Amino acid sequence: MSGPKRPESADARERLLTTREAATFLKVSEASIRRWTDSGLLPAHRVGRRRARRLREEDLRVFMEAGPVQGTGVSDAGPASTMIIQDVVVPMGAHLAAFYTSDAGRLRLALPLTRDGLLAGQTVVLRATPVVREHLFAALRNDGVDPAEAVRNGLLMLYPEIPGSAADQVARFEELLTAACRKRPGPIRLMADVLADVETVGSVAEHLVVEQQVGPLFKRFPVVTICAYDARAFDGVTMIEALKLHSDIFGPQVGYWLN
Repeated sequence: MSGPKRPESADARERLLTTREAATFLKVSEASIRRWTDSGLLPAHRVGRRRARRLREEDLRVFMEAGPVQGTGVSDAGPASTMIIQDVVVPMGAHLAAFYTSDAGRLRLALPLTRDGLLAGQTVVLRATPVVREHLFAALRNDGVDPAEAVRNGLLMLYPEIPGSAADQVARFEELLTAACRKRPGPIRLMADVLADVETVGSVAEHLVVEQQVGPLFKRFPVVTICAYDARAFDGVTMIEALKLHSDIFGPQVGYWLN
């Protein structure tokens, strides 16, 4: 009779494996590992300048016990229902808001959202003013990602900043997401700096109409959207309205108190 099972050390649980090692651990192909991590079913980390994919052994054990089919209800080849953004699991169709108070703060979320999506071969849709866009592009190049090449191969799609009404902007979002889905299956990452929309529609009030109308639209696509607000440019009333229109960031219980 064997003795009692020795508890696994914390170091072993935290050990990071390469894609090949993870595939061997789960007894699947490396392509399956990449697909599961890209879709958000399996947590992964990016390390080093080349942003190499690494997976925690403990996460692999949990995933193995649940099973990619039985445990999650999603088949190996099925569409992703979630996306992982900086270790946070986000449901597909989420319409989120982020707030920043400095240029560096603007990059804290925009850079990893865009960079990790491009490195994973996911479509990234970007809406930003020329100044904000170039700030992000410089950061991408510094991380070894060529945004110009990503635009050329269709992986990075730029929202056309054409003046128009709220209805015009919503229609362009639908056209762009439809085109993205035709080029390659989701997931899609949409990063929208709000200042670009305000400039295009002409007022904060019209922008808030856009926010109200795109929420249901995004639920129809395999997309996670983050609308980034520069807190230096908006008053308190606008910030409260933004929170109300992005209830996905906190759920209905907290949303009840935003009236």
